[in-house]
Amino acid sequence: GDIVCRYTATTPSAVNYYLCQDFADYYFITLDKFFQLNPSLDPSCDNIQPDTEYCVAGYFDYLVSPDGFCGPEHNNASCLDTDKQCCNAATWRCGMSLEDCAVDTCYEGLCTGPPSMYSLDGKCGPSTGNKICSGKWGDCCNHDGVCGSGPDFCSETACYSDACDQPPMPEPTQSWTWGTTPDGSCGGSEGYTCGVLRGYCCGKDNKCGGTPLECGTGCQPKFGKCDAPEPTSSSDI
Repeated sequence: GDIVCRYTATTPSAVNYYLCQDFADYYFITLDKFFQLNPSLDPSCDNIQPDTEYCVAGYFDYLVSPDGFCGPEHNNASCLDTDKQCCNAATWRCGMSLEDCAVDTCYEGLCTGPPSMYSLDGKCGPSTGNKICSGKWGDCCNHDGVCGSGPDFCSETACYSDACDQPPMPEPTQSWTWGTTPDGSCGGSEGYTCGVLRGYCCGKDNKCGGTPLECGTGCQPKFGKCDAPEPTSSSDI
């Protein structure tokens, strides 16, 4: 499309090849942007002219598709401002169907997601700027930089990014701090556990306690601790 310049700046009478970078820095744009706004300049900036206006703020007016075709195959024509505002990367035609505007197909226009983020060809990973896999390409990016679904793409060992399978959560370790018993009973059909309030151990008679009777022989480790406390010795007075 055409460059629409919103602001120009005039070079001084004496110029050198540093001036392109100086202009870019002064007007808070990148050097690449400065060259894009001024396509007559060489990348070396050797041909910048004195006392000449150059564009330092502007944008590119996109080419509206005149015939329903779009994208790189058709002079980068855009589907915006037409009655079919999504450019389908598979057909390079403008459309408005769910497929045309889906992130795995839409090249530009009213896409359902930012076109710069999603893979349009099934490639992904660092070499593509970490394009996201989605839709018809599958939801996982493997270590070969290919989108897909199933174990070859989504398993822990194969998956590089996106919807990778997560390892199973470890079973929570039992905590006997409080237990679940409402009345001091444990085990049995209810499966209550013991805690600090009524004693950590579930004895063979399905009662919580903290003495060798509950924590020793017959203690049920599934419902409480079973480390019997050391017996206390009494000394003769």
